[in-house]
Amino acid sequence: MTALNFVRVSLWVGIALCSGKVVAGSAGAPDDLLFVSNRQGSVFELYRMAADGGPAQRVVPERGEAGEMSWSPDGSKVLYTAARAGAQLNIFVSSVDKPSTQQLTHDALPSTEPTWSPDGKTIAFVSSRDGSRRIYLMDADGGHQRRLTDALNDDEFTPRFSPDGSKLVYIAGNSRLISPRIAMADLVSGKSSIVSDYPERAIESAPAWSPDGTRLLFTLIKGQTSHLFVMAADGRGRTQLTPPESVRNGQPAWSPDGRRILYLSVSAETARRNLLLMNADGSEQRKLYASDNDVMDAHWSTDGQRIFYVEQLASGGKIFSTDLAGRNIRRLSGSEGFDLNIQVCCSRPSAHMASVR
Repeated sequence: MTALNFVRVSLWVGIALCSGKVVAGSAGAPDDLLFVSNRQGSVFELYRMAADGGPAQRVVPERGEAGEMSWSPDGSKVLYTAARAGAQLNIFVSSVDKPSTQQLTHDALPSTEPTWSPDGKTIAFVSSRDGSRRIYLMDADGGHQRRLTDALNDDEFTPRFSPDGSKLVYIAGNSRLISPRIAMADLVSGKSSIVSDYPERAIESAPAWSPDGTRLLFTLIKGQTSHLFVMAADGRGRTQLTPPESVRNGQPAWSPDGRRILYLSVSAETARRNLLLMNADGSEQRKLYASDNDVMDAHWSTDGQRIFYVEQLASGGKIFSTDLAGRNIRRLSGSEGFDLNIQVCCSRPSAHMASVR
């Protein structure tokens, strides 16, 4: 996997936040950051760093490229995708306290997009083992792997558990036959259905549950434009949040209290991705900085008081944090390597591992 192919944190595909419990605290604390970097060579590997920018520690003891990742709700483990020994992408899990790695899938075709259930007992993922992309579930130890639905025509991808773990929202369809749209599976009854009833051909992307589980935030891509929408979890009350005059918006993320939304928007003048905030109803939209930055991805701190983001600089991707007024900006990355794909989760006092050299 080349560095260019790996930098897939595009504006249009959101990266899931850690589904861990929100922990109150002072600005930036007590979060830990998980990210990937090539700071120790030509491959991108998993690293962990305190939210104050302390020393970065490599998570996985074995050297090798790592891709998509998902931090467990309690912060003790991380799921990630990797291609080992020339094989296709498979899913691995590693402990962050006492580094040890277990391979969970052994597919001849790619397995991707792993994500934890809120209780940490179940993992949802996407596999092409049957020839097309389908969502599967498995136990946390890799056992009892089973398909989510019996759909025949649709590809399935981007699984996201509801906050209470009873439902799974995902995207179903494909651009050739059926426009990708939001679907929902009830994990108790086993029934699944299409949630969205948008009548026009467009691509719905990266649905995100509100913290209270009542609403879905997502991106609608139509032609050369993309806008943010919100609707009730049952598909009612569909509302566009971003103004018509904005052209390309994406990567929305709810604040922990559900009152604000963080997102990226491309400037028509500079073609750079700016960092913006708005209220959950779309009001009071504002840029965090007066000048145009080139932000790659951004996430809330668990207390909602700071924002962590990756900015593209001449020296590569670097991690920063800021308060909600766009002041008190801290650079957390050093000068080495290209850092990206940050995720945020709560730290535990006993969970700081020794640095892996």
